[in-house]
Amino acid sequence: MRYEIKIAYKFLMKSKGQTLFLLTAIATGVAVQVFISLLIVSLQNNIIDTVLGNIAHIVVEDSDNRSSLQRAKDIYNYGNFSIERDRIGNYENIIKSLKGNKSIKNIVPTLESNALYERGGKSIALQIRGIDLETGDSIFKVKDKVYSGKNIVDSNKILIGKRIALDYNLSPNDILNITLPSGDKERFIVNGIFDSENATSNNGLVYMDIQKAQRIFQKKGYVNKINIQLTDIFLGDKLSQNIEENYTDLKATSWMKDGKQLLNALKSQTISTTVIRTVILLSTTLSIASVLYITVVQKTKEIGILKAIGSTDFSIGFIFLFQGALVGFLGAVLGCMFGVVLINIFQFGAKPSFKIEIELLQLLKVVGFSTISGVIAAYIPGRKSMKLNPIEVIKGE
Repeated sequence: MRYEIKIAYKFLMKSKGQTLFLLTAIATGVAVQVFISLLIVSLQNNIIDTVLGNIAHIVVEDSDNRSSLQRAKDIYNYGNFSIERDRIGNYENIIKSLKGNKSIKNIVPTLESNALYERGGKSIALQIRGIDLETGDSIFKVKDKVYSGKNIVDSNKILIGKRIALDYNLSPNDILNITLPSGDKERFIVNGIFDSENATSNNGLVYMDIQKAQRIFQKKGYVNKINIQLTDIFLGDKLSQNIEENYTDLKATSWMKDGKQLLNALKSQTISTTVIRTVILLSTTLSIASVLYITVVQKTKEIGILKAIGSTDFSIGFIFLFQGALVGFLGAVLGCMFGVVLINIFQFGAKPSFKIEIELLQLLKVVGFSTISGVIAAYIPGRKSMKLNPIEVIKGE
């Protein structure tokens, strides 16, 4: 062990009360930082999961740009396909290409259209979503929300929302006759009823097998939407722009375009967390710097003697840098432990509607930043100790 480390430890133990006070101050600040940071981060994650967890972050559709090519015929060329508008051909290859992007978590193709349901003198406009439910559930998460019947779509079996079922007195295995935009009628069996806890979805959304939807809407082999979920929701605008640049016949719409209020709220939470962390780190740095500065004044004689017997300026400075790192590290560890206790007490007493996740990575970051701030704080008193003249110090004593 370097002798500087032993001396640094002796200096700290010599003034136990002062060292204890410093560690307590750092631990208190870090505990507040941990508590507030994890609370805000967990709240933000809960909002993201609640609002954006079961919707597409980017929706890719047929672009209106190609309407200028042959508006009269309403027939356009997409790759090697001649198709009508509101259709995406060759979508399997597009999805295969997009899956190579690490920012993309889930991709689900759907065929969506409208239909009409009439019964007992009442009618309701339905949003039909044709989907392969096994893969589509990775985004829309409808299977776990089916509370009555079976969570399966197949052939002529569909899933309907809770509000439709209540308003029209529908139950599993009931028949649903719908009218398509073409005027044709199709007969379906209600296989299950879901509650998405969203009024719009519960009132008009119907899940149907994608192959059935392709057939009845005369778009066999095509979809009209590619739904994308991201690992980082804040990359929505950037990735949607990249998709439009790579696929000029497609239009990619990010959730950020119509979710300005939510976006601003999430950004405000992130900024507030950063401000809190910065203020607490600054206070920690000042606390360490002030105490170590006092230590230099108190240990002037000892420093002079060390220099007189051959200690270099670097060795003297290293003593205080090590002290700063040590108290920063120990204070942060104690603060993290205290912060975790506060979080558990808060969850037990306040019983918030969301769970506060204790992330080890966040705690390690706090310890790392606190240790670095301790080293930075020790720089000024360290420089002062390096400049002391041993002869003048000894004479002064």
